[in-house]
Amino acid sequence: MKKFNTLLQKWYFPISLKYVSLVAYIVLIVTGLMAYSTDAEFLKHLRNTNLGNLIVWSYWWPAIVIMAIFFGRIWCMVCPVEIITTFFAKIGLKRKRPKWLLSGWAITIFYIIILFVGIQGFAIHRNPFFMAIYLLVIVGVSIIIGSIYEKNTFCRYVCPVGYLLGLYSRLSFFGWRVKNKNICDTCKDKSCIHKKYQYNLNVKSCGVDLYPANITDNANCILCAGCLKTCNEYQSEPNINRPNPEFRYIGFANDLFQLKPLKIAEMVFVLVVSGFVISEIWSEWKVTDAYLNYLPNLLINPLSVENKFIVGLIKGTIIFGVIPTIIWLLPWLVSSITKAKIKIKEYFLNYGIAFIPIIAAAHLDKAILKTTSRIPYFNHLFDDITGLTTAQRIIDKEIIISQTPNWLNVGISILMTGIIGIGIYLSVKVIRLQNKKQGLEKSVKTTYLIPVIYGSVFLVMILIWRWNM
Repeated sequence: MKKFNTLLQKWYFPISLKYVSLVAYIVLIVTGLMAYSTDAEFLKHLRNTNLGNLIVWSYWWPAIVIMAIFFGRIWCMVCPVEIITTFFAKIGLKRKRPKWLLSGWAITIFYIIILFVGIQGFAIHRNPFFMAIYLLVIVGVSIIIGSIYEKNTFCRYVCPVGYLLGLYSRLSFFGWRVKNKNICDTCKDKSCIHKKYQYNLNVKSCGVDLYPANITDNANCILCAGCLKTCNEYQSEPNINRPNPEFRYIGFANDLFQLKPLKIAEMVFVLVVSGFVISEIWSEWKVTDAYLNYLPNLLINPLSVENKFIVGLIKGTIIFGVIPTIIWLLPWLVSSITKAKIKIKEYFLNYGIAFIPIIAAAHLDKAILKTTSRIPYFNHLFDDITGLTTAQRIIDKEIIISQTPNWLNVGISILMTGIIGIGIYLSVKVIRLQNKKQGLEKSVKTTYLIPVIYGSVFLVMILIWRWNM
């Protein structure tokens, strides 16, 4: 870890990686735009044969989820969008952020729009062309926000990807902290938060409203290492103990066990994500996928809705909103019946964090399924990066995609089961600590229904599906 922090002091790191990822980002967009199709059958194959779509959804997205769980918001360290929005903030209007941005609702609403309009409406995860449009929208929004508001507003208050990674970072082994708070207390230059360096692209003070000495969790730090560089370079009085900020080992799930309650906007975000990961896992098996779509179809079929976009919105509302809300409410309703003294708002904000480890575990399982199942497509990927010809050859049976070997399937099943088990264990531990903190060890044992109900949604499905293959 010492060598890594020494590397972070260098002028070229990690900013050089941001430019590399920017080039990759552009390539993925271009390859996505080159693969337009409206044929549903064709798109089933094109989503796996197109370079952009395959990398973004089967490898990039799973990779940043995995990295967040183990290393925190490490993706933000190399994210190309950060340098784009920072550049436009430097030449922009630099207006103060309004309350609606600071509240956290902007991120939650943006995420809901992506799920409802992007995922359900335009299937951006299955259509390379719309995937590329989505990536362009992210850049466009970052430019607009950067051009209007001060500092790095987009990464802290608008980007839903960073927000989600911040939640998963509660499980991380590592985090950004200072070595010695006393050094910060006696520091006169405060270079890490000095206005003079706010709009530098590399050696810069914090653009996301953090003071390194006060960082106690991984939620908001984007690991740009700017504060480390300024602490090292702009010292009014030389100090051998500086730079003080660093990336360090903090212990597994350290942030989670701090039991920091959710804000209302954050709670809604977590609730919607909890529904999203149910759909991600259940859609992998045709049996559970049918159950998942049963409730939406009860509404869609009688109304004879044929418009795919409207159908997607209806399904999104039920799957991402109604179903998780019911699951979240059940433990509280049982608590109310047993006359436990816990207000619904306190329950959602304090016990909502117990869902996070199971959500992260389920998302990690999905990442494993994605990355391993798409490996055979790499044999044909660089013959045709648009994927158009390869997809047609698969349909014409000129190319046969090999199946995942049995030994790998067994390994995946063991891994998925174990990961969900760990998620449930962590959820139980959070509830035990929360009950103790609230002084409710005896009166609200029904809160343990959170891991029982929500954990079973995944564990039972995995046991039946993966172990009866």
